[in-house]
Amino acid sequence: MPSKFLKFYLIFPILIFLAQCGVFSETSDPLNQEMQLDQQWGEGIMRDSYENSMENKGTFMDLFKNESPSYKENIMWNVALDKISFMPLQSSDVQSGIITTEWFQTKSDLDNRMKLVIYIKSDVIEDSSVDVKVFKETFDGNKWNTSNQNSELGLKIKKSILDTSLELQIANQLS
Repeated sequence: MPSKFLKFYLIFPILIFLAQCGVFSETSDPLNQEMQLDQQWGEGIMRDSYENSMENKGTFMDLFKNESPSYKENIMWNVALDKISFMPLQSSDVQSGIITTEWFQTKSDLDNRMKLVIYIKSDVIEDSSVDVKVFKETFDGNKWNTSNQNSELGLKIKKSILDTSLELQIANQLS
């Protein structure tokens, strides 16, 4: 009888250790994971966000400083939110700079719907600071089918965000 308890007390901590190490968890395939993210959010959006977050990684003690890494006064972030305020938001994360809308369709065209992903890369107002991806789907009577990305509309939205941000920044500097 004591040998059963002894075996239990020897094996139990080993099992706990292995469970914490992830030996019993599922393994993930990074190639398929990246492909799924590209299909869901657009090419490179999540990858760029991950790479930027890894570059700006701080230490544990940085959490206790009074400095905030967020875009507290990022004009482009606020303008982007304002420009798409008529669409329902799926997510909005200031830290990563990603704004995602829900699927949106107008009452006049119920067979088409679109979704936006806006990626604010920095608070500097320049062309490379913003990416806008527009996803479109059409309804064929049975299911929604993915159409090509509407890059022309994405460029128009990006230009509108940049122009308004620049105007607000100039007005802010003059006041």
